[in-house]
Amino acid sequence: MSRFVGLLVSAGLINASIAAILLCNLPDAHFPSLTALFLRASIYVAVSSLAGLAGARFYWNRSSIPFNSDPPLSFSLFALANAAGWVWVPAVVILSTQDSLASPIIAVIGAAIMATGLRKIIPPAPVPPRLPWSAAEWTQRELFADTLRVEPREFHGYVMAVCIYLAAYDLKDRWTLWAAGLLALCAFLIVWKLSREPDTIAESRNNAGRLAVRLASLALMAILVTVFALMFGVAARNRAEASALAGINDSARDGYANEKPSQPGRNTSSGISGYESIILWPIQEKKQIVPPLPAETSFLARGTTKPLVIRFDAPYWYFQPPAKRPGPRAYQAHGTPLVADIEANNFMPLIMEAHQNLGSSIRIDRCREVKVRILNRDNRRGTINLAVLLTDTSLPAKPTAYLGQQPVTTSQLGRDAVKLSPAAEILRFTIPEPAKIRRFDEITVMFLPDQANFEVGPKIAVEDFELLPR
Repeated sequence: MSRFVGLLVSAGLINASIAAILLCNLPDAHFPSLTALFLRASIYVAVSSLAGLAGARFYWNRSSIPFNSDPPLSFSLFALANAAGWVWVPAVVILSTQDSLASPIIAVIGAAIMATGLRKIIPPAPVPPRLPWSAAEWTQRELFADTLRVEPREFHGYVMAVCIYLAAYDLKDRWTLWAAGLLALCAFLIVWKLSREPDTIAESRNNAGRLAVRLASLALMAILVTVFALMFGVAARNRAEASALAGINDSARDGYANEKPSQPGRNTSSGISGYESIILWPIQEKKQIVPPLPAETSFLARGTTKPLVIRFDAPYWYFQPPAKRPGPRAYQAHGTPLVADIEANNFMPLIMEAHQNLGSSIRIDRCREVKVRILNRDNRRGTINLAVLLTDTSLPAKPTAYLGQQPVTTSQLGRDAVKLSPAAEILRFTIPEPAKIRRFDEITVMFLPDQANFEVGPKIAVEDFELLPR
């Protein structure tokens, strides 16, 4: 009976874990609503529970133990008790991808709840009756025979000790999901051994009803915990993207904003007939009489309903990690990314960014959305994403608000035909409220091609920015 129950419990947990690993992904939106997160969490919990139910039912039907004619417990009671542990699997998997210590804690809680529920419905093991000594055997019995009788050996303590040691090593190496599984097994065994065996099993409607009510309350709690895990994961992903792709706190991000392009002959190359980095300035147009920029107070002032359009006239940066900006020997030239062929000549990815300095600060609470108008002449297969950051360069730390990333529609699958002329497109980026910064004076656009084209600079040019007042 113990081996049979252990097989079913393991099969259900493995199936629930596989479903959670394959399905439980973070939402694509960088600022999802609570309603969307709650719906997603409910789906994750339901799918994991159904997967665990399918795995347990499969081995219940295929088992060679003759329980079909007179089963000691019903499968419905067994499934209800197990589902109290399956509902926690999505939260454990999602938090483990963020290397959060909350993942093993939730796994331990779920395993303890499952062990408690199973202990209440699993029938006790039958104890063989002890036969009394007969008078004929009395003379042949050894002295203190009952006292010297050896109890059967149990290996639960060794298993728990090994689980704890291995989990400690897994946590040190950031294998959080493995550590959560080992600690969950340890918690299950501890609760199972410390819990009292039931005297009788009452498989009545009231017993099933109590288990159903208990499962409903635990499922609601698990959904709320899963919502928290999704919120934590989205926030961590946003921070990681902003930090890795843009170098948020680079102390000299706009160092080249006021520099003039130097002569090509004065720049030195590095590598095999290449340059260490490139700064591509827009082609200089004929001199025109341009009115002066309005004062800072008129930038999206309170009550303004007309959008503010800023024409892009800043440089494009091309560099490779671990650098976060072009180096002091960067090659500088005039041109446009629409016709420039810039690519890496080594195995390192090529990073392309566009930096527009506004000259004056804009209060971020006056702006609700940023529209980026681009021209796309890239004919390569593969998706290209654009990310936008707003930076306040007036502060020493140069804080940045990351607005997320959007795919370039004219470069997606099915729209990758040869473009004889640049395709115009507008990408919209919503500014969250409240934001991490109070004002900004620089807009950064990051060009993010897929892994198949990471070594080539996209042939996409920024036309202008349109700031919509709040």
